[in-house]
Amino acid sequence: MWAISVVSLWMLLLGIPIALYFYLRRQFSFWSDRNAPYKEADWIFGNLAEFVRGKRSLAEVSLDLYKEFKGSRFVGIWEFHSPTLFVIDPELLRDILVKDFASWSTRGTAANVDVDPLSANLIHLNGDTWKSVRAKLTPTFTSGKLKQMHYLLLECGKDFEKYLNAVATDGKPLEAREMSAKFTTDVIGSCAFGIQMNSLNDEDAVFRRMGRKIFEPSTKGKIVRALQRHFPGLFKFLNLSTHEQELTDFFLKITKENLEYRERNNLQRHDFMDLLRNMKNSGEPLGKDDVEIDYRFLAAQAFVFFAAGFETSSTAISFCLHELAVNQDIQDRLRDEINETKAASDGEVTWDGLNSMKYLDMVVAETLRKYPPIPVTSRCAVKPYRIPGTDIELPERTGCIAPIYALHHDPEYYPEPDKFIPERFTDEAKSQRPALAYLPFGSGPRVCIGLRFAEQQTKLGLVKLVENFKITLCEKSQNPLQLDPKARFLVAKGGIWIRISKNS
Repeated sequence: MWAISVVSLWMLLLGIPIALYFYLRRQFSFWSDRNAPYKEADWIFGNLAEFVRGKRSLAEVSLDLYKEFKGSRFVGIWEFHSPTLFVIDPELLRDILVKDFASWSTRGTAANVDVDPLSANLIHLNGDTWKSVRAKLTPTFTSGKLKQMHYLLLECGKDFEKYLNAVATDGKPLEAREMSAKFTTDVIGSCAFGIQMNSLNDEDAVFRRMGRKIFEPSTKGKIVRALQRHFPGLFKFLNLSTHEQELTDFFLKITKENLEYRERNNLQRHDFMDLLRNMKNSGEPLGKDDVEIDYRFLAAQAFVFFAAGFETSSTAISFCLHELAVNQDIQDRLRDEINETKAASDGEVTWDGLNSMKYLDMVVAETLRKYPPIPVTSRCAVKPYRIPGTDIELPERTGCIAPIYALHHDPEYYPEPDKFIPERFTDEAKSQRPALAYLPFGSGPRVCIGLRFAEQQTKLGLVKLVENFKITLCEKSQNPLQLDPKARFLVAKGGIWIRISKNS
């Protein structure tokens, strides 16, 4: 009996590595078996090993892959052990993100709702639940609704101007991303939650503190998110969460208190929280899925609106300030347009005035081109898919990467891509390149739902900064900027340092 046990143990010990070897061999022959172009990969981390190890940013790693296989429509790579389609051709990208969306309708991330209720948000939802929730939240971002919110943006803009006056008087170097995040946090608080967050005046404001937690780079967070995407079974078995408990508790509490207060006082502000309240009270099912619309589910939607709302805009504003500091001629031209537009509206920044500034639009677009906040976006096949124009069929759950940063730095579409040239976004220039060569907010049915809101607060923040203040480099500035290799999103290593002074 004892001898049999020993034999069984040895068979198990030998069997596990043998089984693992054949599993990995099968996984890493995926592309060669299909006669597809591919890049040899590390059997542990795949083709993104340098990013996973924290040596290079995801933007830089994806750009290298893109350059190496430019001329092919796509290349097969691996994220850890998972075969992934890395798309190079914008037209193939249009097929996947737009035309054939039904085959690529998810992002491929697992939501462990029992342990991590904030993960049940619009980004991670799939199927009928995603479709229904998106349809219910979309009214927040119509032009009419955003126009109604404009006065709230202006109120935040006045507070921002007071803050900038104090900073300009002080004259010390300023970290642009932190400053911009304070402004966008206050905007989100007012426009979405109906709360005065006071981030500009309070260094330890609770919402700003939570915002830092969400996007703080960490090795642990990178590992957990990798397990969530590539090892979903293990992720759920280990009861892992992508959010700290303090963050979860805070958003559950603030959402419940906010909605209960509005219910008790019959308060309506026609903002994002009102939409969540109406969703809860309507009693309508979320598609065919059996999803309970409770405070936990609503908190997840509030969380992702807050996180996406302040981060993308603050990133865009801060990178734009760096470029304006480097390119004083562009800054001066932008200031002239702002002053001319305000003069035509009795000195006010009206909704129509803000949206009539063509050069401002070009400056913002060029910022998002050179510095897209999210360097890649991903999809996951929900059914077998034949790559158009080939005999290659991809099975369900094959991943796909759209290399946003790499496309934005392709000299075929943007000559001298490292230069900051707003004129790339004249109507004539845009018509001469593929539409999906520019996708800072993604594309297709899963395009960023709040892109227009993000653009509005970004533009207003820049107007307040440029109209009365001169932005320059300082002794702490880096030029060119280096990217943080540990961050998921596009972040400048060491920060973006500038100086602001009163414009003479």
